[in-house]
Amino acid sequence: MCSRAPMTSIYSCPASAVLIALFILPFVLGFAKDYKIGGANVTRRTGKISIFAGDGLNFYTTFRVAPRIILLSLIYAFNNLNLSLLRLRHFMGIFLFCTGVSALGQDLRNVFIDESENGKIFSTFLEEMEQRHNVDFIFDVDRIQAYTVTGITGRQRLLEYLDKFLVHHIVTRVSERVVFIVERASDKFGDRRSDYIVLKRPDAREVTVQGRLTDSGNGEPIVGAQVLINDSNSGTLTDVEGNFSLRLATDRIHYLTLKFVGYENYHYIIGFSPHGSQTRIDVSLFPESKQLESVTVTAEQIDVNVKSELSGMQRLNIETIKSIPTFMGEVDPVRSLTTLPGVTTAGELASGFNVRGGEAGQNLILQDGAPIYNPSHLFGFFSAFNPDMVSDVSLFKGGGPANFGGRISSVLKVDLRNGDAGKHTISGGVGLVSSRLSVEGPLERGKSSYMVGGRVSYTNWLIRATNDAQLKKSAANFYDLTGKLFFTLNDNNFLSITGYTSQDDFRLGTDSVFSWGTINASLRWDHKIDERLSFVFTAFNSNYYSDVTSLDETESFVYQNEINTTGIKFDLNYDKSETWNLLGGFEANHVLLEPGKIRPTGEVNVVPMDMRDQRGIETAVYVQADFDLSEKLGITAGLRYSQYLRMGPDEIFTFDYSNIEGRYPSITDATYYKSGKIIKTFGGLEPRISLRYLLRDNLSLKASYYRGYQYLHLISNTTSTTPQDYWVASGPYLRPEIGDQYSLGVFTNLSDNKYEISVEGFYKETRDAVDFIEGADITLNPALEAGLAQGRGLAYGVETLLRKNPAGRFDGWLSYTWSRSLRKFESSEFTTIDEGRYYASSYDKPHNVSLVLNYHLGDRTILSANFSYSTGRPITIPVSKFSYDVYQSVLNYSRRNEYRIPDYHRLDLSITFKDRPRKNKRWMGEWVFSVFNVYGRANAYSIYFTRYGTANKVAILGTVFPSFSYNFRF
Repeated sequence: MCSRAPMTSIYSCPASAVLIALFILPFVLGFAKDYKIGGANVTRRTGKISIFAGDGLNFYTTFRVAPRIILLSLIYAFNNLNLSLLRLRHFMGIFLFCTGVSALGQDLRNVFIDESENGKIFSTFLEEMEQRHNVDFIFDVDRIQAYTVTGITGRQRLLEYLDKFLVHHIVTRVSERVVFIVERASDKFGDRRSDYIVLKRPDAREVTVQGRLTDSGNGEPIVGAQVLINDSNSGTLTDVEGNFSLRLATDRIHYLTLKFVGYENYHYIIGFSPHGSQTRIDVSLFPESKQLESVTVTAEQIDVNVKSELSGMQRLNIETIKSIPTFMGEVDPVRSLTTLPGVTTAGELASGFNVRGGEAGQNLILQDGAPIYNPSHLFGFFSAFNPDMVSDVSLFKGGGPANFGGRISSVLKVDLRNGDAGKHTISGGVGLVSSRLSVEGPLERGKSSYMVGGRVSYTNWLIRATNDAQLKKSAANFYDLTGKLFFTLNDNNFLSITGYTSQDDFRLGTDSVFSWGTINASLRWDHKIDERLSFVFTAFNSNYYSDVTSLDETESFVYQNEINTTGIKFDLNYDKSETWNLLGGFEANHVLLEPGKIRPTGEVNVVPMDMRDQRGIETAVYVQADFDLSEKLGITAGLRYSQYLRMGPDEIFTFDYSNIEGRYPSITDATYYKSGKIIKTFGGLEPRISLRYLLRDNLSLKASYYRGYQYLHLISNTTSTTPQDYWVASGPYLRPEIGDQYSLGVFTNLSDNKYEISVEGFYKETRDAVDFIEGADITLNPALEAGLAQGRGLAYGVETLLRKNPAGRFDGWLSYTWSRSLRKFESSEFTTIDEGRYYASSYDKPHNVSLVLNYHLGDRTILSANFSYSTGRPITIPVSKFSYDVYQSVLNYSRRNEYRIPDYHRLDLSITFKDRPRKNKRWMGEWVFSVFNVYGRANAYSIYFTRYGTANKVAILGTVFPSFSYNFRF
C-alpha cells in the first residue's frame, strides 16, 4: 500500500508510478490502436498519439518519440521521487518542452484566426480548425457547402467570427471542444445548450442508440411514448420499461422529438463527436396541461401519404377528430371520416357510411380486432366508440392489406389505447344530452394497466321539449361500457383483453320500442421471437342483436334478429429490413345468423314465426410482401384465399320460377341438412397489389388493384341502416359478392410537409350485387332469397384532398369527390329491375365537398368550422296518377331512383377554451361550445308521398342546434 504524503506533496509512491507510466506510455501504445486509461480515451494515429483526458488530466500532446529525451526525463524523475506539487508542475513543463510537445489551447474561446483563412471553402476551413486545435464542429455539410470564408481583416476570435458570418445559423458551444452549427428556427429552438445532446462517436457509420423515458416526479417508466427522428421521418415507441432504441447515422445531425399524452413535448438536436461522453439518451419528462389532447401512437413518417405503397388509406388521430364541430358536443370518430374524400353517408346523422359507392353493409368495422355490426347509437346521432379510449381510426378504402377480408368496400380499424401504466387517471365529459367517464391506471406499475370507460345519455328532456304531441310521449336512451386490460408477461410477450357492451332503446310514442345492442370481447397476444420475427394471435366473439317490441295491447309481440361471430386470427411478421417486410397468416370465423323471429307477448292475434338460423364457417390464408425494388419503386403485393362453408342444420327450399304466386315463385320442395353437413361451398383467390413510384422525394404516383369476396349480406329496404335490418349468408340461391377495384393517384407534399395534396381516381365493379325486387317482403319471409336479385354494381370517381398539417395557428383540409354509383339487374325476367338498365344506387351522390378548418386563437383557444355539401340522393317518385273514384287514385312511378331530393349543405362552428397550463396541476379541463347547422337549413332526409301523390319532406334537424360540453382529466 502507498501512504499519503503531507499536504505539500503528492502521494509519494504513486508519484513515481505516474511519472514512469507517462514516459513508458508512448512505447506501450506503439503496439495498439486504441486504449482507455481511467477516464482518458487514448487513440494511436499515424506519427502521433493523442490523449483526451477525462479525469483531472485535460491536455492534448503530440509525442515525437526520441530515446534521448526519454532517457533524460527518466533520470530526472527517479532523482525526484518526493516531489511537491509545485515541483511536479515544473517537471511537467520541462517534460513537455523536452519532448517537443506543443500544448494546444483547450478552450474554443481562446482560438484566434486571421486573414490568411480568407478564400477557403467553409467546410474545409472548419475541418482544418478541428485538426489544428483538436476540437469538433458538428454541422451538416450540405447546408454550408456553398459558403466561402470572407471578411477576416485581422486577428480575431474564431467563435466571434462564426457568430457574425453565419447570420442564418445558430453557433452553440456546448463544451470546451464541441460546437454545433444548425439553421436558425423561428421558435428560438437551439439557442440553449440544453437543446443539444452530444453522443460519443463510434467507428461505425451507423449505430443503435438506446434510451429511456421516465416521469420526473416518481421516476416511473413512461410506456408508449413517441420517440421521433424528424430529419428522417421515422421513430419508435417506448416499451413497458420506458426503453427505446434508434438507428442513427453518425455523420449527420439528428432532430429528436419526445411526445406523450399529458407531458411536455421535448425537442433535442443530436450530434456525434469524439469528445462526446454520452452513449444513451435518458430523459425525464414533466407533466403539462395538455392532458386532454391525445396523440396518434403510430410513430409513422410524416410523409407517409407520399412514400407509403398503400393507396386509398385515410387515418385520423383522436386529436384531429375532437377538433371537428359535433352535434350536441358528442365526438364521433366514424362521422369524422365522412369529411374525407370518397366517404359519404345516406343523410343527416344517418347510421353507417358508404365508401366509394359501396353499401353500408360492405364495410368491415373492427374495434381491437372484434367486428362491430352497428357503429352508432340512436339511429346515427352518436358514435358507438368512446372517444376518450380511442387511439386512432384507420380507413382502407381499397379493401386493405391481405390480412383483412370478408367485405368488398372498406376496412375501418378502430384501435383502443392501453391504459396508463404509470399513474391512475380519471377523465370524462359532461354535455347537454350525454356524459362519459373513464378510469385508468397501473395494475403493476410499468408492466400492466387497466382502462374502463362508460357513457350514458339523457336525451328525453330534449325530446319532450318539442311541441309534437307524439314526440312528447317518446323516449330515447343509450349506454355503453368499454374496458381494456394490458399485461407484460415478459420482454417478448404482451397480452391485451378488450370488452365492449352497449344498449339502445327508442320508444316512438306509445306504439313500439326499438332496442339493439352489442356484446363483444377480444384477446390479443403479441410474441416477439427475435429482432425480426414476431406474431400476433387474436381471438374474439362479437354478438349484435335487435328487438322491436309492440306496445299495442291487441297486437303485442317481440320481433328479434341477431348475428354472432366467433373467430381466431394469426399474423406472422418478418421484418427483413426497413424496406422489406413479409406478412403471412390465417383466420377462421364461425357465424350464426338469426334472420328474424316473432313471438306474441300475450293473448293476442299474432302468429309466432321463426326463420331458420343460418350457419357458416369462413376461413382464409394469406401472404403479403412489402418491399422496395429501388429507391423510387415500392410494391405491396398480397394474395388471399378465402372459403365459405354454408353449414347445417338448415332447410333449403326448391323454387319453381315458372310458377309465380303473387311476386314470388312457388315452393315445390324442401331439403333438410343435418348439423355439420355442408350445404354449399364458395371460395376464391383475392389478389391485391399496390405500387408507388417516387417522381421526387415529395411527389409520388400510386396504382393499385384489389379483389375481395363477401359472403354475408346486409338486407335492408331503407336508405340508412336500421335495427330491423339483418344479415343473411350466401347459399344455394344467393352467391357471394365479388368486388374488383382499380385506383390511380398522384400524391405530393409541399413546404416541408406542411401541405398535402392528392388526386386519386378509382373504378370498382361488383359482381352479384344484391337488391330486392319490386314489392319484395324482406321481413320474416322464409322464402327471402326468392325476393332478392343479384346483378352488377359499378362505381367510379375522382377524389381530391388539400390538407394543411398542424403547424402554426391554422390547420385543416378541403376535400372534393366526384363519383357515380350505379346498379344493373337483368339476370332473368323475374329478377330484372328497371328493365335491365343501369340506375343510380340509393347512395349515389355525384358531388361531395367537405371543408374543415381549425384556427388557434392562442395556446388555449381553438376556433373550428366544418362545412359540408353533397348532391341530393336518388329517389323514386310518382310521376302521374289516375282516379276512378272520388276516394281512390292509382300512382304511376318513375324509373327506379330517377329523381333526387334537394342538395344538402350545412355549416357547423365550435370554439374550445382550455385551462391555463400549470406544472404539477392535476385537474385539467376544457369548455367546448358548438353550433350545429348554423344557418338552420332544413335539409331533406327523405321525401315520401301520400296515396294521392302529395309530396312531404322529412328533415331530421331543420333548425340551429347550439350546445356545450365540459371535458376534464385528473
